[in-house]
Amino acid sequence: MPLTRKEALDNLRRAKGAHIKWRAYAQALVSGVQVSDDKIPVEHTDCAFGQWYHGLGKEQLGHLTSYEGIYTPHEMLHEIYKRIFSVMHEEDKGGLFTSKTAREHEKMQLARQYMEELVGVSETLLTALDILEEELKEQLQD
Repeated sequence: MPLTRKEALDNLRRAKGAHIKWRAYAQALVSGVQVSDDKIPVEHTDCAFGQWYHGLGKEQLGHLTSYEGIYTPHEMLHEIYKRIFSVMHEEDKGGLFTSKTAREHEKMQLARQYMEELVGVSETLLTALDILEEELKEQLQD
């Protein structure tokens, strides 16, 4: 049975919501909130959005021109998040001339810088998803 417009749009919107939720967890982590690692998968194929993109999304929307425009920003998000994850989970090795508090502050500053970059790329991804949604709407009206 062919995919209905509503089903395709619902799936796309759920995937978009999954990305927004993933980003919110990443932001919470950088803000100092304890977030379990399973809430923010590191690999771009492990998050709910990535699973949709490489599975049902590809099956349903892979033929659309704007579909490919999602891959790069999504992969970039996870590359940036890998840096955040590394900073947030690195072991404090101590230092001769800096206090633990100062090192912790530096770590958080770096994580916040990466988070700003991640949010910018996330906005690019959301724009690409809006374009995909518009293309899908146009195609389904034909």
